[in-house]
Amino acid sequence: MKISVPRGTCDVLPANSYKRAYIENAAREISSLFGYKEIRTPVFEHTELFCRGIGSGSDIVRKEMYTFEDKKGRSLTLRPEGTATVMRAIVENNLCQTGYAKLFYIGPFFRYERPQEGRYRQFHQFGLEAAGVDSPLLDAEIIHAACSFFGKLGLENLTVQLNSLGCPECRPAYREALVSFFESKKDDLCGDCKERLAINPLRVLDCKNAACRAIAADAPVMLDYLCPECSNHFDIVKKALEVYGINYAVNRKIVRGLDYYTRTVFEVVSDQLGAQDAICGGGRYNNLAEEIGGKSIPAVGFAAGIERTAALMEKRGCSFGKEPAPEVFVVPFEESCVMKAAEVLGRLRNSGISSDLTYSKKNIKKIFRDIAEAGADYAYIIGPDEMAAGKISVKSMKDKAQAEINDSEAVEFILKGRC
Repeated sequence: MKISVPRGTCDVLPANSYKRAYIENAAREISSLFGYKEIRTPVFEHTELFCRGIGSGSDIVRKEMYTFEDKKGRSLTLRPEGTATVMRAIVENNLCQTGYAKLFYIGPFFRYERPQEGRYRQFHQFGLEAAGVDSPLLDAEIIHAACSFFGKLGLENLTVQLNSLGCPECRPAYREALVSFFESKKDDLCGDCKERLAINPLRVLDCKNAACRAIAADAPVMLDYLCPECSNHFDIVKKALEVYGINYAVNRKIVRGLDYYTRTVFEVVSDQLGAQDAICGGGRYNNLAEEIGGKSIPAVGFAAGIERTAALMEKRGCSFGKEPAPEVFVVPFEESCVMKAAEVLGRLRNSGISSDLTYSKKNIKKIFRDIAEAGADYAYIIGPDEMAAGKISVKSMKDKAQAEINDSEAVEFILKGRC
């Protein structure tokens, strides 16, 4: 039986891999622009990190994590998200000891969920995390960076949806109001939401079940329960976004799917990705460091899905830049010319000129067609006559013009053409 790729994963073939690289390069440029430095964390962590950090009652921990035991019986989990892993690294390495840390990451993550357009069981994210500062201006900076990232990719007219989830001071009263509201409608909730009501009633607001969403539409909202400090924090975030020229809409129902959020939460959404319309989400998580055993460290961040971003760029016809291609293919006309062709190829590569050799035994017309399809600019043809005369026949793959140059001019010809 033929072995195929596991469900929920995909091979990123050369025709698409350069598109992913284009998005990742944009992510690195935006990170540098905003002063964030790269961090790389392990792809698996102790399971307890996510149970304590994300929340044992969250759908991610209860249903979606890839968890296994190692040979010594320790429970490990493939990372389902990036924030908890980055905060673990910040705490463990004392990265905020002398101030604050601004970090970015790009990498694979894993969740066992139903595959759908732009959503896989192994997926990739770009994220920013800023720790050590409790300023609402940093919340606005994170949102500004996310919008700048999508703008750099040509994705305009996305919607920023904004909310506040309050803090440990004001959330208990809201939780009590939520429980009171949903208890009277408990029989009409789905099985998952009946459990969520006991563990974390905010999760009911995030349910995708149509009946639950209809009930939740009339539920109390956190913004009506904010304490003065949280209300002021939210007002400053909104004012800063206006200063940055970022259009936003307050969405009183956003709670995000992770239990660590406090105060600001946001999503960047598109109307072209179906029901799962968010391509980016984040917010503030001031209590996460303590939840995983560290000292209190205020923090805020976001994560953007690379696959969903690529899917939206495809739908909107955005450019991914030029697919990488050799500038030159060296074509040995017959077997006796192969070593000379290899010598020319070596000179080109040593001079930083992207080049390749035609290894095919096809006829010359098919070889030229393959070179053109590969996107090369020139073909360098070396046959017995060229070798005897110390020459190279050059064929332009753009206008089909042909010329002859001295063998010694192989590198100079390409470099001049770049000017």
